[in-house]
Amino acid sequence: MTSSAKNKTKKALRNTFIISSALATLAYLIYLKLSHYDEGVIPPLGKSLPFEKQKFDAAKGTVFHQSTGTHIVIPANALLDKDGNPVRGEVELNFREFQNAREIFQSGIPMQMGDDREKYFASAGMMELTVKQNGEELQLKKDAAIDVELASAIQPDADFKLYFLTDDLNWDKGKGFETVPNSRRDSALANLPERPDKPINPLADSTDFVFELVSDYKRMPHLKTWKDVKWRLISSEKGLLPEDALRINWDKISIKQVDGSENVYAMDFKFFQTDYEGKVIEKSFSMKATPELTASELADAVLAYNTDLVNYELEFASIDKEEDRLRLEAGLLNKFKINSFGVYNIDKLKNAEILASVNLSFDFENELNPKINRVMLYVIDEKERTVFKFNAFDWNNIPITENDYSLVALLPDQTVAYVSKESFRAVINTSTLSPILENKFHFTTERFSYDKFEDLIQPKENTPRFI
Repeated sequence: MTSSAKNKTKKALRNTFIISSALATLAYLIYLKLSHYDEGVIPPLGKSLPFEKQKFDAAKGTVFHQSTGTHIVIPANALLDKDGNPVRGEVELNFREFQNAREIFQSGIPMQMGDDREKYFASAGMMELTVKQNGEELQLKKDAAIDVELASAIQPDADFKLYFLTDDLNWDKGKGFETVPNSRRDSALANLPERPDKPINPLADSTDFVFELVSDYKRMPHLKTWKDVKWRLISSEKGLLPEDALRINWDKISIKQVDGSENVYAMDFKFFQTDYEGKVIEKSFSMKATPELTASELADAVLAYNTDLVNYELEFASIDKEEDRLRLEAGLLNKFKINSFGVYNIDKLKNAEILASVNLSFDFENELNPKINRVMLYVIDEKERTVFKFNAFDWNNIPITENDYSLVALLPDQTVAYVSKESFRAVINTSTLSPILENKFHFTTERFSYDKFEDLIQPKENTPRFI
């Protein structure tokens, strides 16, 4: 080969190398861009939970109470404007709290930590608080502090700390707090108005199991009507024996005539207990019975019953409604002081106890490339009250634990591809996962618009937000 030919070959090889290197660099830069995780608070559905608002006079301060039991006290003359001047006049408190994994998902508040994103926060309650005047965010005086009692989803252990989100990006190192009983709720429950006496509607004889209702008439004065009345059992629900049920110190007993019958009363018993996490657990028992009364007693009691029943039921329902409202509050509160506005979280920093890693695929991948389209997958862990997010480059190494997951993938057409926790467990059986071999699973998803999905994940009416 001539010298000229050799030079041409070298030049061609050099150009090929340069072009290849440039293409490889470009491909790597594209990969970095597509696989990048955006930082900060980014609500996945474009909007977070709405704020609860309350206007107040800055010179007087305010007390703010939520249906969860959360209680906030802002002292008088504690606010400054952006230039450090004392604030006068009407201001507006803006508050929201995130008490379950679905609400944390909607918030977009980051829960994974570290460069490798393997650490995560398990939450016992999270909140955001600001105060504004004419749309401008205010600040606290240096010597002022806001008292906060944040409803607690669980009984936090010693590893939980109070964290503050700095610049919507990074959590601080955390500090201590105090967990206290929700004494306001407990006191309100103990001091509910006395329920009115309920008139007797005497019933016919039925079975040989005879009993009397004995109760704390101060707590349940309506049961005085039934004092010394002997009842005969007609039927009871399966599970608890009537003789065992009648030994329990029930918190609520209601007695109501069975529809369409003049001879049968339904008795409903309820018992409320607070577990070690501060959650209220309800137990119940039901039976049907008839009292033993003479014919004249029967006639007198039926007349009184029909006369008084309407007013009784209205008054009883009003008291019951207030009691049910109070029982939706948390049994425990995490108590602390804050010196600045923003996002606070009662959290435990954890490493996932991983059973195995899985490689997931989805039906929507037949329609689009999730890597190029940057489809983000959110893994919602209800038990830990946390959320993980993974781009498509990481779907081959998603950690699986014993907890129930639901999956939410945000598609480029502004829709949600959803896998419920029931559907997730129907596909993935944790007892058969291999910690060594690759675990591949394919999911068929449900599709929702953002609005429809928000409606789907809202807590049901009259249920606690802590699940």
